[in-house]
Amino acid sequence: MRIVFMGTPRFAVPSLEALRAAGHEIIAVCTQPDRPAGRSGRPAAPPVKILAGELRCEVLQPAGLGDGDLAARLREMRPDLLAVVAYGLKLPGWLLGLPRLGAVNLHPSLLPRYRGAAPVNWALINGEEETGVTTMHLAERMDAGDIILQQRVAVLPDENAGQLETRLSSLGADLLARTAAMIAEGTAPRTPQDEALATAAPKLVPDHGRIEWTRPARRIRDLVRGVTPKPGAFTLFRGQRLEIAKVEPAAPFLPRDAAGGAGEIIGLDTSRGPVVGTGDGALVLRAVKPAGRREMDGAAFLNGYRPAVGEPVG
Repeated sequence: MRIVFMGTPRFAVPSLEALRAAGHEIIAVCTQPDRPAGRSGRPAAPPVKILAGELRCEVLQPAGLGDGDLAARLREMRPDLLAVVAYGLKLPGWLLGLPRLGAVNLHPSLLPRYRGAAPVNWALINGEEETGVTTMHLAERMDAGDIILQQRVAVLPDENAGQLETRLSSLGADLLARTAAMIAEGTAPRTPQDEALATAAPKLVPDHGRIEWTRPARRIRDLVRGVTPKPGAFTLFRGQRLEIAKVEPAAPFLPRDAAGGAGEIIGLDTSRGPVVGTGDGALVLRAVKPAGRREMDGAAFLNGYRPAVGEPVG
């Protein structure tokens, strides 16, 4: 098939690779414009653009999807299929109706659960033990199109959002390639989503990562996993922002006589890190990033900052 691929971040890279490996003709790759990145602020190419260059595909980077030149160019190409993976913008009706065989999307959740911009993050924040990937026929309503295929996967106990997203990107690439084959054969199913089961996964903002130590330890741990690496979990220590990259239950190493309130250092585990009280137990800070410093393990934080039992965090 002649496919126009639309995608931007690293998550979409395996999908583009899989469609190309399956023998489809990628007639163009549409991706977001280069954006400033890093401390230098210099414009950086999206990961999908980099791969498209390596594959010698035509690259389109419109500022928006109302661009008349984009519409004219895509109509000239006469694609069979539009394949969309984490492009970053809602697609207008004219674009969905342009390909001969329609438009399909890969979404990293088991739709209709977790519709929205951050499905992997919210699945972890909410403590899900299972998630997956879905391919669907694109509709004008966000993430509400008819389901084609789904694949489930268990969430690993210590997995953070970045790690889970990497796994789902590979799983989803295979699912998208299978979906494209079914569309080419005319056998792709259409299963309407059950609106009663729909849940939202809105875009995360930095304040979503603020730790409330009065919450149960399990919920705090899920939050840290769900916002790592971005936007990042954080608390305050000695008046400065302290990013928390990993926590784990304090038991069975927590001293029996340890006592203290939520958001207070109640123990010092020299091999793992500071132990902080929560709403129903305690957590060890296994990896942290103090303001202006690189990430370090909890033991290094103990050695460098010498926190004391009874000191507050948060």
